[in-house]
Amino acid sequence: MTEYISKNKQIIFIFLFSVVSIFVSYFYIGYSPEFGSDATEFRDAGVFLSQGGEVSREVLMNRVIPSPLFLYTSIGLNFFLDDFASSFSIVNVFFYILCAFAFYFLVLEIYKEKKVAFISTLLVIFNFYVIDPGNAHLADMSGWFFLIFSTYLAIRYINTSNRKFYYLSILFAIVGFFFKEYGGLGLINLALLILISGLPRKQKIKDVLGAVVLSIIPIFSYHIFAYFQYHVSYFDKFINVTTNSPSNPDYQSKSFVLLVKILGWLFSFGWFAFLFGIREELKIKDKKRLMILLACLPATLTFLIWPAITQRLAVILMFWLSLVAGFGLSRVRWYILYPFLGLYIWFNYNIKFLIDKINLPF
Repeated sequence: MTEYISKNKQIIFIFLFSVVSIFVSYFYIGYSPEFGSDATEFRDAGVFLSQGGEVSREVLMNRVIPSPLFLYTSIGLNFFLDDFASSFSIVNVFFYILCAFAFYFLVLEIYKEKKVAFISTLLVIFNFYVIDPGNAHLADMSGWFFLIFSTYLAIRYINTSNRKFYYLSILFAIVGFFFKEYGGLGLINLALLILISGLPRKQKIKDVLGAVVLSIIPIFSYHIFAYFQYHVSYFDKFINVTTNSPSNPDYQSKSFVLLVKILGWLFSFGWFAFLFGIREELKIKDKKRLMILLACLPATLTFLIWPAITQRLAVILMFWLSLVAGFGLSRVRWYILYPFLGLYIWFNYNIKFLIDKINLPF
């Protein structure tokens, strides 16, 4: 038993810290069973799919069509709980813990160092925009998990050439797509990782085309079915956000200044660790690792395509930043590392209070 704990202490601590953050999110930051605007649509979608009746066009294109597996998973749990707030929350707690483990193994596969994987994972599990109680009733957490795990499997494939990881990466990306769109971004990572790998050129072409075909068939089939079933499509959602977002009183038009503010709050003190990590990466110049990191970057920037921009959408970039930041922090002395992590955690646990107090002049 002692030997098992010694070998797996990082995993054990990640689980324990994840549990701590769940309690902080619910009891300190402040969970509320009340539904926000987006969560209300998810609840209405859940009621519609489980009980029938009528639902608005917005709910169909914003929730029912993009996130069917999240909804049906929650409906299955709701059969026992009879409370969608609790059902959504439990599903998200489950995927939060899975996210933590998946991210740890992703970093470990890239850096091959448990210390780097552990520190990087701490930056993720303590990040406010991951543990924000506002996520409790939304589908984002499940999408993040499938993106991370699909990417891990893709890297395993190019590192080992074991075909099972290729097919599993595709499978988890497709399944993830039906939980939340983020999940499908793993397919972009798989394709780019294959292209930068040492596989023969013909094999690269075959693998990329194979992934495209295997993913297009279920995804397009579902959306064609959904269009004939509900008479709306996912593209209607994009057009609707583009058209209606400016009329929302909380809407801020996309701009460089807004992007800086959002990304600043998103990773806070982590940016200093990221910049240091970049410096260390360029000093070491591990070409293979740099190529893997660069291949994983484009998918994390897809949030910029969306007509409206928020921290929640940009969380996928935070995962990538944490990879490099964790590496940077692994190369500093303990008397710098521990206070830095303490400050990062304190800041993220109190970010709602700090946002209200710190009025940026732009």
